[in-house]
Amino acid sequence: MDNTVGRLQSLFSPHQFDVIIGSLLGDARLECRSIGLRYPITARFRVHHGEKQRDYVFWKYEILKSLVIKEPKKSIWNNPKRNIQEISWYFHTKSLEEFGVIYKYFYKNNIKIFPKNLFNLFTPRMMTIWFMDDGSNTKESFTLNTHSFLRQEQLYIVDFLKNNYKITATLVKDRNKFKIRINKSSYQKFINIIKPFIIPSMIYKIDNPRNDLSYNTTESPLLKAANTSALVR
Repeated sequence: MDNTVGRLQSLFSPHQFDVIIGSLLGDARLECRSIGLRYPITARFRVHHGEKQRDYVFWKYEILKSLVIKEPKKSIWNNPKRNIQEISWYFHTKSLEEFGVIYKYFYKNNIKIFPKNLFNLFTPRMMTIWFMDDGSNTKESFTLNTHSFLRQEQLYIVDFLKNNYKITATLVKDRNKFKIRINKSSYQKFINIIKPFIIPSMIYKIDNPRNDLSYNTTESPLLKAANTSALVR
């Protein structure tokens, strides 16, 4: 990633930048409708999570509010595979040139990639947002659902975690693709890095045993110890 994207940090607040990039590594996407029509390219940033992550959606919205026109909306749809009604929440930003620049780095032929030079801008809070989007807790290890990235891109991430955070990670096969697993030996170390930035409604992802099915903020020992100032960082 060249200096152009680095300069974008001056166009967003540090917290906004971490939320945007961390979310793009996870479930968020950039929608670009201006390729080939005009220059410079513009794009809009879209956040979409399930009902269980409703508070998480509104947390992102509050941080990005200056870039957004409308507050999050509820979506209700029938899932034929599970034969249930699904509820989710979403919002998107205005279409901006700044997002157009980021789009050019994160997408090749309309497919999201992992830009290797992104590591130059990487922060623990960015990693935490990525984990809140796409991480899972197996009680002894963590996984990042990085299936959409190429195997070589995932190996870059594994090397980065080892060299910069002393986190041992490996690739594990998941059907016909791969995802990243934070190994048991680095389980607590990973928690120590991301815990200061985990927001209260997502603490279940590092609580052990998991408590997301019967989530009670008054009973979670990790929540009591969490630094709730992460809401306003």
